[in-house]
Amino acid sequence: MKIARTKNTVRNIVFGTILRIVNIVLPFVSRTVILYVLGTQYLGLSSLFSSILSFLSLAELGVGGAMVYTMYKPIAENDTDTIRALLNLYKKIYRIIGTVILVLGLCLLPFLTKIIHGDIPEDTNIYILYMIYLINAVLSYWLFAYKNALMQAYQRTDLDSKIALFITPVSYIVMLGCLFLTRNYYFYIIWLPIFTILTNILRCVVVNKQFPGLEPKGDVSKELKKSITKKVTALIGTKLNTVVLNAADNIVMSAFLGLTVIAIYGNYYYIMSSIIGFLGICYSAMTAGLGNSLQTETLDKNYKDFEKFSFINSWLVGWCTVCLVCLYQPFMRIWVQDEELMFPFVLVLEFALYFYVYQIRKIPITYKDAGGIWWEDRFRPYVCMIVNIVLNIWLVQVIGVSGIILSTVFSLFISIPWENYTIFKFIFHCSSKKYYFKMTIFFITMAVGGFITYWLCSLFSNGIPQLFARMGICLVVPNVVFILFNFKREEFKGTIILAKSILKREM
Repeated sequence: MKIARTKNTVRNIVFGTILRIVNIVLPFVSRTVILYVLGTQYLGLSSLFSSILSFLSLAELGVGGAMVYTMYKPIAENDTDTIRALLNLYKKIYRIIGTVILVLGLCLLPFLTKIIHGDIPEDTNIYILYMIYLINAVLSYWLFAYKNALMQAYQRTDLDSKIALFITPVSYIVMLGCLFLTRNYYFYIIWLPIFTILTNILRCVVVNKQFPGLEPKGDVSKELKKSITKKVTALIGTKLNTVVLNAADNIVMSAFLGLTVIAIYGNYYYIMSSIIGFLGICYSAMTAGLGNSLQTETLDKNYKDFEKFSFINSWLVGWCTVCLVCLYQPFMRIWVQDEELMFPFVLVLEFALYFYVYQIRKIPITYKDAGGIWWEDRFRPYVCMIVNIVLNIWLVQVIGVSGIILSTVFSLFISIPWENYTIFKFIFHCSSKKYYFKMTIFFITMAVGGFITYWLCSLFSNGIPQLFARMGICLVVPNVVFILFNFKREEFKGTIILAKSILKREM
């Protein structure tokens, strides 16, 4: 059957956006409270433990992505038996994964103090804190994790967003309330696994009600198992590279620079990752619909959609990059109120470059995931990962935090042409020269708009009213420049038609 792709995508984006706002505001409040109540070292510990557990999540090794992709075809064919068998396999695998993460996490306990450079907060048992984080991670795999596959494959991630919109505010109210009353980090963090349990139970209830008759049952065929194994094998490298890209930075900084630097880096990265999360709503909302489209629509239609989505993505990513350059430091001065807790402007430019390079590749990656083109791309992640790790360890000792950021940017530069080659060869079956030419034009457009916007913003001094003035300039100028450069393009006309179609459906 065909999924109502546009309707589901819009619904997922709407609720995903609301959830993302909640997930930006509440953690921001939480980081601010911890910063002023407990200090920067606790923020550093939180970032470090999260990064370590990201490495432990390598036990998942791409199983989730492979299982969701495998469901696209039986959903399109309304093959209930195969869907139930896949869920049963998924359920067994995820419980094994949770156990592996627990064992690996316990094995790391003796080495915790060796990856923290400098002082640890007084009266803090890092082993107890780490165990709470570990238990929370394990529970997320043990308790109905496989239910997520149905929501993703049917393009109904809005259901998960609604659950989180109920649980997340309650959890932060309770956790911050305990922190204010006790000023003790233990009483704050102990609630993490409790709310993880509640979230997973509620998710199970909602999924069972929304998708009746799809309980895990039966066994998949040998042929399908072989196909899944091949895709998981190919995804191992992708998973490794993703985790190294996102988690290695904090671990390397902890070992060489200490918890305070991690905390400062974490504040800057938090802002960037919040924007990445907003845009990620669109990519995740699109993936299942694109997977269905690749199964049911013509190659020509899929390629035209790809061009249109790449145009929209370039517009959004370019605009957000300009905003980062112009607003990062003014916002940080208001937030942390201490120049010693801020990086120099050159690092802001590096963060902006990191963001742009990381995000501009998201549409090709989304199509690659939707098309299940992982085996054909299996060597790329290992090359990028090795380059990133080697440069991380070398450059952090030479140029500090800049080395961390630039090593990641360089590994992404290696990755982009490889990723694009894969999707153009195996999905669209055409040359990528036209695509690169357009992306170059879009980058030049962003650079021109960014230069004008930054010059106008530099006319204002520091302060909250001036920050809002800068925000107004960033809202108008780069978008006007982008429209003036591109309003005659077919992709721009297609974007207007798509926007009108979405608005008509929602009205």
